[in-house]
Amino acid sequence: MTLIAIGGAEDKQNKVEVLRAVLDAAKGTASRIHVITTATNYPDEVAETYRNAFDRLGVKECRISHIETPAEAADKTLLREIDHADIVFFSGGDQSKLARILKDTPLIEKLKERRDEGLIIAGTSAGAAVMSACMVTGGAPEDAARKGAITTGDGFGFAEDIIFDTHFMNRGRLPRLFNLIAAAPAKTGIGLDEDTAVILHKDGQIDVIGSGSVTIVTKASAPTSTDETFDAAEFHVKTLQRGAKHSL
Repeated sequence: MTLIAIGGAEDKQNKVEVLRAVLDAAKGTASRIHVITTATNYPDEVAETYRNAFDRLGVKECRISHIETPAEAADKTLLREIDHADIVFFSGGDQSKLARILKDTPLIEKLKERRDEGLIIAGTSAGAAVMSACMVTGGAPEDAARKGAITTGDGFGFAEDIIFDTHFMNRGRLPRLFNLIAAAPAKTGIGLDEDTAVILHKDGQIDVIGSGSVTIVTKASAPTSTDETFDAAEFHVKTLQRGAKHSL
């Protein structure tokens, strides 16, 4: 299984670099793509946006599902369609909603079963955040430097040792990722700017694509902070741009 985590607000009308790279990771314009819009409250608009974007790129088969209940995620017709997909793409919206409806369903189990078959799983914004086992769900920016102020939940666990955060520098979320890694020091934090993505390969290498940057955060040292706050010196921070490769 190759994962492509996108920071949100990817270009869908001009160069379309990130979505083009999603296709290229599979079979190019011959890829069979299945878009899942469960995270959004505006499924018709989101479906039309992605259908038009992939149509402009030359994709011939783009199926779209808005799954609203766990029971729908067990539908046999849906699972057969997923069996034939080259790419499964999760749209943005609310990652808590996405996880609540789909986690531990036959759909997610099917995706995990296909991890060794070359399946590409891509997601943007909420669809990227939910790939983590430890999924960020919220927290006020002004409280980000206070330990325990950022809330998390259980994601799909496609990337067990990574915490993805999205809209990253666009919304000033570096302190939030510090907070998350302070609480889970064995994990690697990956902050994704908008219109920017990482392709995470099975061997742990990531490739950076898109117009922004990717920020890697790991724990550097024992805490030097108080019980209530943390110190930025406790973390290693690396920033990567388009074309960079990095081994986790």
